[in-house]
Amino acid sequence: MKKLYLLTLLTALLIGNTTQVFAGWPIGKYRHIFTPSLTFYSSKNYWDKNGKKVITPAGTSFNAVTLGLYGGVGLSRRLDLLASVAYSVQSSKFGGLTQATPSGLGDASLGLSYNLAAFKYKRFLSVQGTVIAPLYTVARTGNTMGYGVLGAEGKLMYSGELSSKAYFNVEGAYRHYFDEKGPNQVLGSITIGTALDDRKKNQLTFDVGGLRSYSSNENLISVNPNLVYDGYYVKGGVSYGHKFTNKFSVFGSGFYTFAGRNAPQGYGGAVFAVFKF
Repeated sequence: MKKLYLLTLLTALLIGNTTQVFAGWPIGKYRHIFTPSLTFYSSKNYWDKNGKKVITPAGTSFNAVTLGLYGGVGLSRRLDLLASVAYSVQSSKFGGLTQATPSGLGDASLGLSYNLAAFKYKRFLSVQGTVIAPLYTVARTGNTMGYGVLGAEGKLMYSGELSSKAYFNVEGAYRHYFDEKGPNQVLGSITIGTALDDRKKNQLTFDVGGLRSYSSNENLISVNPNLVYDGYYVKGGVSYGHKFTNKFSVFGSGFYTFAGRNAPQGYGGAVFAVFKF
């Protein structure tokens, strides 16, 4: 069951956000995880500062294809070292005219996750600290890959068994970017998953989560999900995964942003693999 949980948590956190892939389940001493992913994101409309949906002119859109790489190393039974990096190719149009097609590395992250408590090895409470660093310059990319400043995040995660086939993950986080305009962000998500067969080779996962961002840039609105300054969004997703071996699994997922303020309304999908060794 532990292996099933770990894949599920990776799945939930990959949906719509490949640059922040962190599992709440301990990896295990001297064990490793490597997860490459390919994500597509698209948005056309957005919610304004009052939460009203705005329909943009025909031919207006923001699209991004992102290759994400995540790695995790179990330093001990309770302590894990986690890292991620992403490369994105973006395009934006207004009224059918191409505005920009930037591409390049996004934010990289490096963090430590520590398991505070294991309740009969069926449920786990963990904390995580992460440093976020931009691998790009704002002047070159036009600030489309991210906020362009150093950041730090603290996260609390609780995950475990609901039944012999069902499992869950609940987490909350606070993220701070070291700029006078921030932003400061509160993030959270809830994941419920279940195995679809007795051998637990197939699984289905449902996820809902969101972000609340605070900044003095109150009127800045973008259809780019990397640039939510003062606002929020709520998204939901579903994923299906198949375990080919105990060390190799493949997942497909889809997600949709269904509520927000000063944020884009977007959708997308991801395909990714999980290697354990």
